[in-house]
Amino acid sequence: MLKPMLSADRTIPRLMSNRLTLRPFGITDAPALARITNDPLVLRNLLRTSYPFTVDDARTRILRFGKNNLPVWAIDDCQLIGLIGLAGEFGLWLGRSAWGKGYGEEAARLIINHAFTHMKMNVLHANPMSDNRASCHLMDKLGLREVGRMQSFCKQRNKMVALRCYELKNVG
Repeated sequence: MLKPMLSADRTIPRLMSNRLTLRPFGITDAPALARITNDPLVLRNLLRTSYPFTVDDARTRILRFGKNNLPVWAIDDCQLIGLIGLAGEFGLWLGRSAWGKGYGEEAARLIINHAFTHMKMNVLHANPMSDNRASCHLMDKLGLREVGRMQSFCKQRNKMVALRCYELKNVG
């Protein structure tokens, strides 16, 4: 008898907007995830990601998402353009080809709505690097409130970096 596969769709449902589909990652996303992540301008803003980020690294990460039932979605506009999730904190990264098109805000609004409405979360936390102006601007635009600052080690930069601490409370 075949055992039913754990359905990521039950925990990680497809979320859709006019332009985007947020969906569970599949193992076939590994090459695209590796390509997006290896961009030096993307990588410099990721605290714990190694370079080079190989296809095998991407496969391992995707398998971990599924195994640990982590709330992480692939951002898709007919191809993988990024990642967004709530694993520990609210965060996302987009491939450079998707920058400046409003995809981050569009995907984030879907996730925020899902987190508060369906996951019954009370508060979201985000901690972008202070010098990542695009991410900090996005947090402000989404209505997250800056609540402090902290330091963390950035593997890519091989040094401590300043982070801005944001939160968004569910008032609904």
